[in-house]
Amino acid sequence: MKREKINWKTHILGVYLFLLLIGLGVVGMWTYLHPPKDKFIFFLLIIACSGGIGGTIYSIRSFYKNLVEGHFNFDRWIWWYIFRPVMSIVIGVFVYFLIAGGLLAIGDFSEINYSRGLMFCAAVAFLAGFSFTQFANKLDEISSTIFARKKK
Repeated sequence: MKREKINWKTHILGVYLFLLLIGLGVVGMWTYLHPPKDKFIFFLLIIACSGGIGGTIYSIRSFYKNLVEGHFNFDRWIWWYIFRPVMSIVIGVFVYFLIAGGLLAIGDFSEINYSRGLMFCAAVAFLAGFSFTQFANKLDEISSTIFARKKK
């Protein structure tokens, strides 16, 4: 098995992922400690950061695991490492919309309110960002149910 030499591009990618994780954490904490007046914006910022943190943690885990095992291929996977955390931010927000809109039910939680639902939605956004592939499969199921053609 050929191991790719760890070069400066690989180090930059690792620093990018680390700084993104720190940045999302700082933005999330800042938002929590200094909430905007609009509770909806407050909710979205916390949830977006949660989804992004989940996706970034998964990316960092994959990054170091592939480096250690010798499977890391910078040129083949660079865009996955760049876009995965960004997609997780977006998915984090949309998981909230799906729960609040009633299209995604998780457990007995059926009502979103700003005081009770923030931690729940942030946790689900984190999980959706972390396990993006499984969440995308769930979205396929929901889409198939909603947009299925009626049998004639």
